[in-house]
Amino acid sequence: MPGPDLILLGYGVDDTLQLTVQTQRLLAQTGKVYSVSLPPALARFLKSLRVEVEDLTDRFTPGRPFSECYLDVADHLIRRTAEEQPVCFLSPGNPMFLNSLNRFLFMQAQQRGLEVQVLPGISPIDAIINDLGLDVGTFGLQVFDARRLVTRSQAINPAVPLILVQVAGFSADAVAEPGEATAGGYGALGDYLAQSYAAEHLVTLINRELGQGAARATLPLSRFGELTANVRNSSSLFIDAVRPQRPARSAPDPK
Repeated sequence: MPGPDLILLGYGVDDTLQLTVQTQRLLAQTGKVYSVSLPPALARFLKSLRVEVEDLTDRFTPGRPFSECYLDVADHLIRRTAEEQPVCFLSPGNPMFLNSLNRFLFMQAQQRGLEVQVLPGISPIDAIINDLGLDVGTFGLQVFDARRLVTRSQAINPAVPLILVQVAGFSADAVAEPGEATAGGYGALGDYLAQSYAAEHLVTLINRELGQGAARATLPLSRFGELTANVRNSSSLFIDAVRPQRPARSAPDPK
């Protein structure tokens, strides 16, 4: 049977060589991969495997809207499927998690009758779960896009741990989607969280910098503004569950 026309691959978080064995074997077999801004250590590792890397970073020119850049990259990859099989595209994290380009590629390929394969990778959520030692099976986990949490008035369950991703996308000039209200500034996010959590409840800002791992800062919700001053493109927020308080023991009756 013929193989897939397009394969979407994830290389994990940061520059930590989190390629799965399955992905490594496939790249070694195909010998070529397309990518954008490949991290240095990963680029050296692929070179050691004798995998040719075609970097498409030059299609992201300064001042050009990201939507146009995505269309350009997607069009190039889909056109290459007429000459190459398979066309492999390597991107950060898990290919289908918070990746607009891969989602667009997947839909465009399907509309053209192309066979698409997606190989799982380590996502930022996986990294956060491990960094914080979360027991998701026992306590559950809520994951929301920070801006959409507010603009769509999504419900928070304080009894379940919460991770907010794409925090940097929550800004005063964020563009609303159809049917959404504008997000406002980070103060609006703090106000929204305050509807579900007490002022003293702790909020953790998690920043992942290339080659430096995760850096964390924790403050009570009442000081949320101090955390947002350090938001980066990689930032996420973690809020642990509100644990039910045990009733105080009554003093024994002296009688």
